[in-house]
Amino acid sequence: MAVIVHVVLPGITSDQYDAIRAEVGWLTTVRTGGLSHTTWWEGRDCHNLDAWEDEGTFATFGSDRLGPAMAKLGIEAEVSPTFYPAHEVYLPKALTVVAS
Repeated sequence: MAVIVHVVLPGITSDQYDAIRAEVGWLTTVRTGGLSHTTWWEGRDCHNLDAWEDEGTFATFGSDRLGPAMAKLGIEAEVSPTFYPAHEVYLPKALTVVAS
């Protein structure tokens, strides 16, 4: 079942986020099970809102790609996901908009 995941990365700067994004190949390598992704900051905390095919595909991404990328870059932030069952995930077209 599809899930919506709100992930908070406390204290991550936009430069650190961009480095993580590049290291995991976020914009070049499709995430298995990843359906959508958005990012914003509130104060010093980086927030992400994703849609995934299920919790397992998110967990695999975290253990196989995100965790190793953060470790390689020396970024120590606790990934704090909250899962919600998706009622609907509607994606009318593929589009990437980045500020940096």
